[in-house]
Amino acid sequence: MSPDKITEVIGISPTLIRRIEPDSKYRHRREFNYWAFSTKELSNSTDNKEHIDIILNKLYGKQEQMDSLVKLKCSVDIFCFWNSTGQGGPSMDVNLMRKLVQFGLNISWDIYFDDESA
Repeated sequence: MSPDKITEVIGISPTLIRRIEPDSKYRHRREFNYWAFSTKELSNSTDNKEHIDIILNKLYGKQEQMDSLVKLKCSVDIFCFWNSTGQGGPSMDVNLMRKLVQFGLNISWDIYFDDESA
């Protein structure tokens, strides 16, 4: 599905899109269109729960639209970046997990540790 169609279906503007381009030298690597909504510019918080909640609040009332994307074979998930600078790590509470389940959203993290970024 085209990124423009995804935007039309869910009524949220993306922060990044990547279209399949038949003439691109990368067409063999990028088999699907890509639509993303980032919270990076919306919050300075390092608490992943706040960022996930921003996304889920944007989706509030859009359950049917999300279901239709899944029925149209779109892969729909939340992908988080985490840079660890000490103790602790990403976490979720039960209420956040319930919201994810309601939307049928998988979640994953790309985790970096402080000593790896040097």
